[in-house]
Amino acid sequence: MSLSLVDALQQVNLEAGRIYQCRVGKLRVQVCVEENHWDLLPAPLESADVMLDPWTDLPAPQAVALTDVTLITPVLPDIPEIPIDGPQR
Repeated sequence: MSLSLVDALQQVNLEAGRIYQCRVGKLRVQVCVEENHWDLLPAPLESADVMLDPWTDLPAPQAVALTDVTLITPVLPDIPEIPIDGPQR
């Protein structure tokens, strides 16, 4: 009959914050015991708690200025001369 790890640990008086170690054959087993903090989690958000109305009526934006645009070719900068390292002939 094999015993699961959960069943074996339920038979032991474990203390929160302690680390238990043992050897099983050539293996070393380590169990770290932490306390369950489920009571510290926030409660789920209920729709009755929401006090803001999600619907709103925003005014349309007004035009500030009109601009005429003309497409031109861009003016490119001159290609820089990069000196070659080493002796020059």
